[in-house]
Amino acid sequence: MTYTARPTNISAPFSSPRLINKPGGARGGSNAIRWSTGEARRYCGAVPWPVRRQKIMCEKFPRATTKVREGANLGIQECQHQFKHRLWNCSTADISVLQRLLSIRSRETAFLHAIVSAGVAYGVARACSTGELQECSCSKAKTKPPPGAESAGGEWEWGGCSHNIRFGDNLSKEFMDANEVAADDTGLMNLHNNEAGRKSIKANMKVTCKCHGVSGSCATMVCWESMPSFRQVGDIIMGKYHGATYVKINKKGSRLRPRNKRHKRPTAHDVVYLDDSPDYCEVDVAKGSYGTRGRKCNRTSAGVDGCQLLCCNRDFVSREETTEESCNCKFKWCCEVTCKKCKKKELVHYCK
Repeated sequence: MTYTARPTNISAPFSSPRLINKPGGARGGSNAIRWSTGEARRYCGAVPWPVRRQKIMCEKFPRATTKVREGANLGIQECQHQFKHRLWNCSTADISVLQRLLSIRSRETAFLHAIVSAGVAYGVARACSTGELQECSCSKAKTKPPPGAESAGGEWEWGGCSHNIRFGDNLSKEFMDANEVAADDTGLMNLHNNEAGRKSIKANMKVTCKCHGVSGSCATMVCWESMPSFRQVGDIIMGKYHGATYVKINKKGSRLRPRNKRHKRPTAHDVVYLDDSPDYCEVDVAKGSYGTRGRKCNRTSAGVDGCQLLCCNRDFVSREETTEESCNCKFKWCCEVTCKKCKKKELVHYCK
């Protein structure tokens, strides 16, 4: 199966120019520093946006666009954490190699779209609630009572500063979905996975409530919504990666369906892929693989980080290495901890 890659939104953040240092303001964005039209155009004009609409959105929301870039990097960092012990470790050492990987519509590409799309929504929503953006503030209060508030008795109200996932979600759609076309299988796959990543946040928002009253009573309950940690989001999307559905486009060319008719149709929360993954054991730059030669492995592990699996049965070499770490730490009143530096020798194993 061949596929001609089109420009992708995932690697664009890494070629963005250095950000302009303009500090944010108070909670709610009321004191956030405004960008001049000239500053916005200079910043947005220096970014190689794959789609013109993205540049227009950048000029409209320049400060928020810097959070789009930071959110994309957050997604890549989480990808590298989730895959650090696997054959493919989400390396971005060479963006051109990453671009080639993205031309293969595999599970790994599906994961990347989901985690980066989630990272963008997360980064923007968090910046809204911390007052760094002039374009948004805390999420608006809801009309429905929070779970358990009515049964707890007393009065309740939405307060605090809920994360503005709605604004983050919308901006993620504007930037991450702009280059995708729902008229072919690749576009449908990428749009589906982008949305699955964002839903991993929306479906796992948590409500926190705090009681206010005399002598510890709960006369009034103040509640707000917050996002899970991004590590939790990464774990959720990694679970979707393991359960990803192998799909193909239907005869009408309008939607994706499982290749195996016995498998259930994927929901909007699931991750889907169109192509088998390449062999990540050997170097194949054309397919985005660095191979595993020289990777550190665990000789005693039977898991994916073990030398047998990570080295693809090629054997490994062992060498003694010396590291320095803190030891014999003591607490001194008040308030200091002093440690000695100890050298430690250990046997480290690398794939041949």
